[in-house]
Amino acid sequence: MMTPNNAPYKYLLFKGDRSYRRYVQKDVLAKFRPAKTKDHASLNVNHHGSYGALLFHPNWKAKRKEILIRDMYRCVHCRSDKDLQVHHRQYHFVVSEQKFRFPWEYPNHLLITLCESCHNKGHNRYKVPTITI
Repeated sequence: MMTPNNAPYKYLLFKGDRSYRRYVQKDVLAKFRPAKTKDHASLNVNHHGSYGALLFHPNWKAKRKEILIRDMYRCVHCRSDKDLQVHHRQYHFVVSEQKFRFPWEYPNHLLITLCESCHNKGHNRYKVPTITI
């Protein structure tokens, strides 16, 4: 199993010009434009596609807002209200469909609000588990 230290992808970069990517092939971002997409079928990329592109999807924006409201717009770890991000406590790989769930398809108890600093520290220290369903 690969870890963030030896994986062939960029792990959690939220600022700057590069996208946050996970399990991404180089040519995927050029082919994958969810902002112009109306159905979920065309978002299906076997290796989860560009995660950064999915974060601009209206479904994720709505789910993110719901979690931020629930957590009162504060990091659940340090209580900061700066640079907030919504973190997935685990990822789900659906074997029958050979794809990861979309970011907005997770139940709310698997999503938490973290500031950028706590989010980065957590990902540097712990690997987010991938659950095979």
